[in-house]
Amino acid sequence: MLKEGLFWNSSARIETNKDPKTSASEPFVLEGNVTEQGIIKFFMKVMGGQECIELRNSLTEDRQLALISFSSSRKRASIVVKQVGKEGAADEVRIYTKGAPDMLFEYTSNVRLADGSTAPFDDTTEIPEALLKDGESSATGTYRELYERTVHTFATQAYRTILMSYRDMSMDEFTQAKADNNDFETEKDRESMEINLTAYGIFGLQDPLRDSIKGSIE
Repeated sequence: MLKEGLFWNSSARIETNKDPKTSASEPFVLEGNVTEQGIIKFFMKVMGGQECIELRNSLTEDRQLALISFSSSRKRASIVVKQVGKEGAADEVRIYTKGAPDMLFEYTSNVRLADGSTAPFDDTTEIPEALLKDGESSATGTYRELYERTVHTFATQAYRTILMSYRDMSMDEFTQAKADNNDFETEKDRESMEINLTAYGIFGLQDPLRDSIKGSIE
């Protein structure tokens, strides 16, 4: 479930509102990083607050394999986890990476489509009407261009963008990658995992604490 990526890669929390004055109209409250609160608000509208809490509670620490922290220079953050029910499979291990699109595009190789399949990031697709430029009645471009146009559209509305991506591998591949990179002793060693990513969603946030949040996720 790709929606897990948001909750794995987030320090924001959803809590039951215990204030008797507001709990009836606002049963849940958010705490933590305000940007991540904004994205969680999007999912609370789509999934409901209780379902979001249950999903977050299902993500236990024993499934975490590695963490690559956010920094102002990296402008991205990643977490590597074991997927439930995938033991021995080619996708037993998944890395979730989120961050500024301009920092992630160079590490992105594929894009996840609405039907669940994937395509190369440089494959050609039809540009949606909402992303056409002035004077264009139709257009085609790569999936990267589609994402770049989305970023530009959000930017013209003063929205800050966050790209969501992932990468799957077997446990053997993860173990080998760890052995090949100094046992992931340093952050730089762990950064070696942030390659060949598959983009699966993009969010535009104007004010994470308001309702002015747009997003799409497959």
